[in-house]
Amino acid sequence: MSAARTISVNRWGNGLGIRLPKEFTDRAGITESSKVEAVTTADGLMITRAVEPYKHIPLSEGLKDWEGPIYELTAEDDEWLSMESVGEEVLYEVCDILRGSVDPFATP
Repeated sequence: MSAARTISVNRWGNGLGIRLPKEFTDRAGITESSKVEAVTTADGLMITRAVEPYKHIPLSEGLKDWEGPIYELTAEDDEWLSMESVGEEVLYEVCDILRGSVDPFATP
């Protein structure tokens, strides 16, 4: 549900500033330390909560505190993984990593 209200614009240093009513900031999830994006449109100005860019981290960093196997293999997984190779698959390595018997982050 959207809400509308007339808000005054006041001088703030060399620019202009507005005060956002608490009702608006609560609904928009904006706090005192939040960042917002302001975009000029044909109708005026649109202000939205800024979305933090996704921080990409290496898998090794994401799993550094993980203990134990990454995934518990089922009987069906074991059966599938024990099938004879038909090409140059490297599934045995993946299987060993999933079982936790090989450290995927160890340097060769």
